[in-house]
Amino acid sequence: MSKKVIILLLSCLFFVGCSTKISYFFLDWAIEWEVEEYVELTSDQQDKFDVIIESFLVWHRQQELPRYRDQLSLLSTLTNQQTMTPELWLNQVSMAKAHWHRIFDFVMPDLLPIMASLSDEQVNQALVQLKKEQQELIEEYAGKDQAELIKDSDKRITKQLSEWTGDATYEQKSIIHQANTERLATLDMWLEYRHEWLSQFEQALKRRQQTDYFTQQMKLLMISPDELKSKVYRDNVDKNTRKFGSMLIALNKTFSQKQRKHFDKKLTELVKDLTELHLDK
Repeated sequence: MSKKVIILLLSCLFFVGCSTKISYFFLDWAIEWEVEEYVELTSDQQDKFDVIIESFLVWHRQQELPRYRDQLSLLSTLTNQQTMTPELWLNQVSMAKAHWHRIFDFVMPDLLPIMASLSDEQVNQALVQLKKEQQELIEEYAGKDQAELIKDSDKRITKQLSEWTGDATYEQKSIIHQANTERLATLDMWLEYRHEWLSQFEQALKRRQQTDYFTQQMKLLMISPDELKSKVYRDNVDKNTRKFGSMLIALNKTFSQKQRKHFDKKLTELVKDLTELHLDK
């Protein structure tokens, strides 16, 4: 539940473009709405959760938004100077993961007591929703062969590229397709990992009154989930991340002047929004 909340937050910041400031101003409401999808809190739990959200948003605006701004500025420099490498892309991914780690480190001391106070009925409510989502994922991918998965990925990445640069060219679509064709298959390992994560999350909730155990398990599940992945899966993800970086480098070399101008404008607006949000008291 808490991880989904943070994903919602990061999505608001990195994918909504010019509506970033508007989305951020309504973030407390969005988080409340997301949590309600999983569990109905008591009035006492809700009051405590509201305090956490208020404190979190103040901290996040003051401490974290400048980090996002600085990373995006660095990404802009690497892109425009065409100095990005697969290794530097890995560094960018690591920086993004660090954002998540800091967020959970900040909210965990206050959030875990609320989670520990959940009744058996509330825990069951959350688990039912999580298992439903897991089953929907399995059904979504069931029966799809590699060609269909590649086609889906081609469509998704092309759409994302077009949002940032304008319409993708035939050459750019070909680069995306080639990269997806060369990507190592990880779907089965990903679904297996999600199943294991959910299983351990369920066990942690059932033992939520055991403070030390619960805290340790939540740190594992939220901050170090890679420990649940097999070595083969971790290695393949690392290789695919490098391949994705190589694809971005290849795409960057094909941008027309119009596309680069479109990209720079969107990125500049996002950096400006983050700066203004940080300075807005």
